[in-house]
Amino acid sequence: MMNIRPTYYSKILIALSFIFVLFCQPFAIAQTETGDNEGSLRVHKFDTRTLSMGSATLADAYGRTSIGINPALSGLFNNGRDAQFNSYHNWDTNLMQHDFTLPTIIIDRHHFTARAGLTMSGFDEINYRGSARLPEPDVEQYHADLAYAYAVTEVFSVGILQSLSYTFNDETEFLTYFADLGLVYAPAENISYGLSFRGIGRDAHYLINEAGETNLYNQRLGQKLELGSTFRFNTNRRTFLSISLANEKRFGEDGIWYKGGIELLPFPYFAIRSGAIFHIGLSEFIPRLGIGFDTGPFILDYMVAPRDQRGENFHQLGLTFQF
Repeated sequence: MMNIRPTYYSKILIALSFIFVLFCQPFAIAQTETGDNEGSLRVHKFDTRTLSMGSATLADAYGRTSIGINPALSGLFNNGRDAQFNSYHNWDTNLMQHDFTLPTIIIDRHHFTARAGLTMSGFDEINYRGSARLPEPDVEQYHADLAYAYAVTEVFSVGILQSLSYTFNDETEFLTYFADLGLVYAPAENISYGLSFRGIGRDAHYLINEAGETNLYNQRLGQKLELGSTFRFNTNRRTFLSISLANEKRFGEDGIWYKGGIELLPFPYFAIRSGAIFHIGLSEFIPRLGIGFDTGPFILDYMVAPRDQRGENFHQLGLTFQF
């Protein structure tokens, strides 16, 4: 298996490129939206590391990636004894989501991973940003996910994620279901490819009317096809850099959404991450930033969407336990 071993000067160039990405993000074009106070309750079901890298890691077979980005990834995990907790908070709407992913159960080539979560409003007494927020939706949601991956070979896996949600408030309650499909191919330690198809099923939405009441409804999900790859740059001892790229086609929309993420590991226990999602035709650029600490027994991750734009003004904390 061939390894990619950059020279000393290429390492400096890569590090400088990473710093350039970080400092250019504050000058990105802001995303603006108009209309009613409405939104989807299928908030970010990606792990914290994935979000900080622009949601581009659907092919990262060697990262501890959440089943939400690509259910096929767990089929290439040799060690499924990791449990993961993520806590998401949107500063605009005060919506919070907490989810817990159980360790993967491996039976021969079959890999099963379960996850449970709760979406709810945060604490009204705390103004997190010191400024007015958007109207807060009156809604709660419980969801349960089950991912199944089949390792066709040691380097190729296919998978499906099925999710069932119960959404309610004082006026309305209903169930919704959706499924995601994925595959991953990792022919070498330094490169892997992934494909995912999302949007089979329905999603819960809310609409806050002029009287301040929250109306709940569900609608069909928009279908998306995403293709990506991950490149890992190694030294003799460890990986010091990971780059993930992805293209997402949202059916019914013109153009392509491009995603990119980079993870720099100056030390084995510390990671700096940055990523972005952008659409050239719409002139939209959505940046991400994050860090990670690996203490051995557990990994602590944090990410933030630094732009003050509707729907993209949030942060998330992740904790992975290694048994």
